[in-house]
Amino acid sequence: MSRFVPWSLVALCFALGVASRSISDSFPVFVPSLQQDFSASRSAVTVVYSFALLVGGTGAPLAGWIVDRFGLRALTVIGMSAAALASASASQAGQLWQLYLGLGMIMGFGGASLSGVLSSSLLGRWFAAHRLGVALAVAWSASGVGAIVILPLAEHIIATAGWRHAYFVFACISAAFIPLLLLLPWRRIARGAPGLERAHASATAGMTVGQAVREWPFWALTFSFGFTSLGIFSIAPQAMVYLLERGMEGGYAARALAVAGVLTPLGMIGFSWLSDRGGRKLAALLAYACSIAGVGMLALVRGPDDDLWLWLYVLLFGGSQGSRGPMISTLATLRYRGANFGRIYGLISTGMGIGGFLGAWIGGLLHDLTGGYAAVMTFSVCALALAATSLGAEAGARERLGR
Repeated sequence: MSRFVPWSLVALCFALGVASRSISDSFPVFVPSLQQDFSASRSAVTVVYSFALLVGGTGAPLAGWIVDRFGLRALTVIGMSAAALASASASQAGQLWQLYLGLGMIMGFGGASLSGVLSSSLLGRWFAAHRLGVALAVAWSASGVGAIVILPLAEHIIATAGWRHAYFVFACISAAFIPLLLLLPWRRIARGAPGLERAHASATAGMTVGQAVREWPFWALTFSFGFTSLGIFSIAPQAMVYLLERGMEGGYAARALAVAGVLTPLGMIGFSWLSDRGGRKLAALLAYACSIAGVGMLALVRGPDDDLWLWLYVLLFGGSQGSRGPMISTLATLRYRGANFGRIYGLISTGMGIGGFLGAWIGGLLHDLTGGYAAVMTFSVCALALAATSLGAEAGARERLGR
């Protein structure tokens, strides 16, 4: 078996992530147009993204059950079909509740199917423990790298043809992947790398769901996902509007957020590389410190000339905002690999969905109640600090097991 096959599968996970998750994550660029078109409050619009995050996490156990029961082909085709349908329905939406259903619930499930559950279930069969973190980081980086293209593309299409046309274009991009997914040799892919087949077979039974939920590591990983999502998504959906309200030109702000997308995969891979080399706890704590500092830099942006603080925010927050996902996924894969992994990992991912839903909703609500962003940023920092405590403890435990 060619040594390039494992990295071809990483590339596949990456491409599916761009065609689903990165499209969903472009939502902040659409917020001003949606507010204007639907004459809605900020919180009423951002709750669309909240639903996507909620279903993206709470739908993960169903995605895990699908991959455990029906296999990788079924999971990928269902997920990509959901992403295409969601974008197409959004382009025709006449009322806000239709966006809740399409971009929120259907797109959320598409993201659940094509992100962590897929990459962890697939790549865990092809990469040894000392290489798994970087492989998962590359797959997870899809949303960040995709932002390099998707955010400016969305901004351009919205400005020239409107937000509805933008979502129609995104629907076509997602739908183009479905024929490829139907033709791939999934049975061979599911067997895994020759050197890992025996290890995977010996762990066929693995830990059951009931055994997992009765132990602290399961909850440490779940809380890590939850508090991280609270901290990140209370800020991220409002970043574009925040910069516009500070006088930043729309195209310039979109390009800055796109640069954050460039840095996000670099941060994912860099922090995961450090984690794989034995610094799991250090990598986790350093990533959270960068995110917290990034929120502080954003708070210092007061006008259109505050480029220094803007780009420090891009560097610190953008470079660290996605780094915890691969870390948590790696720790979960190493601990729970086996026949029930999809369902266990799916349950752990509910923390990400619930945290993302509450984070985006609370962030919008705090803005509406206070008329500013100080409360939103304070909330974000507190949530990130709690997440650092939880993930740092589990990462430290894994380091001790490895000695």
